[in-house]
Amino acid sequence: MSSLQQSILSRASTCGGVMRYPSEKLYEEVAFVAYHFHWAQEDILNLDHSTRQRWVTEINKINQKLY
Repeated sequence: MSSLQQSILSRASTCGGVMRYPSEKLYEEVAFVAYHFHWAQEDILNLDHSTRQRWVTEINKINQKLY
């Protein structure tokens, strides 16, 4: 699990038994994917959480290979 993923999961909170996703982490994920893949904000926000997380993971893998 990447440090970004660990940070996101550690800051998630519950509200009425439902997991609430912290908005600052959502912005971080959107910025991360947009920066690396140049996708539009709307396209990234339209991804479900697990799909967006998968892209973050894959980008992290690419970055680790390059650096």
